[in-house]
Amino acid sequence: MSASVIIVDELASTPITDDSPATPCKRRIASNFSRAATTYDSSASLQQRVATKLRSHLPTFDSEYTLTMLDMGCGTGRETEALQLHYPKALITGLDLSEGMLAYARSHYLPEKGTWIQGDIEHMPFTDNTFDLAFSSLAIQWCESLGNVLAEVYRVLKPGGWFLFSTLAEGSLDELRQAWLSVDNQQHVNSYPSFKRQVLYISQSEFYVSSLHQKTEVMYYPSVKSLLKDIKGLGANTVISQKNPGLSRRNPLLQLRNSYSAFRTAQGLPASYQVIYGVLQKTI
Repeated sequence: MSASVIIVDELASTPITDDSPATPCKRRIASNFSRAATTYDSSASLQQRVATKLRSHLPTFDSEYTLTMLDMGCGTGRETEALQLHYPKALITGLDLSEGMLAYARSHYLPEKGTWIQGDIEHMPFTDNTFDLAFSSLAIQWCESLGNVLAEVYRVLKPGGWFLFSTLAEGSLDELRQAWLSVDNQQHVNSYPSFKRQVLYISQSEFYVSSLHQKTEVMYYPSVKSLLKDIKGLGANTVISQKNPGLSRRNPLLQLRNSYSAFRTAQGLPASYQVIYGVLQKTI
């Protein structure tokens, strides 16, 4: 595996604290994802694209070794099954906060090999040194603190174990955010820490950084209605704030549509996501 390391050297010794302006309501998040379980895969084009790119960085293990693997934020189990196909002999566990998602996973994927457990990525129900590999694609942006996630993953990995993840950074859905500004001053789109700040969290963890970079992933939609439908179909319509109207208000949608039209291209209306891809290893 080639290494592409990005470190913020001038900040590496600076202590950081979690100063996020809003704390996620995890029950609300889990509930929305549970309701979206049956529609998620059909709306998850971005998630599938990102997970496929992340899987291309999976390390090689001895073919005779019985690999223990964790899919964190496994959702419907679609990507968990893809991981199992990549490592046919592996013992794989899917972890998710949403019972609705896990119920779907149990009935649709890995009926014989998969183990599905409900739990919080920031407080995982596993003993230390359990897994050889932890994988998480577009899930940890829903967590309260990347620092908590890194500490938990480091704890449950065996020495030398790998952590592959993707998450969102500042600037995601910026077109939608700008379009809403013409409607009102409420928060309709989630905010995410900058890439620089997330690199800082990682640099202050105990992980060795094998690869870490940010890439813009753009999805195109024929209309604002189809974009909002996709977001709802993913269960990702939870805005992490207790004082906002979310994305479900109907009255201003005409104004939103007119504002968003300024971004239209020949391919359609763009929805840009700033995606961080990381490959980390627990030191031996």
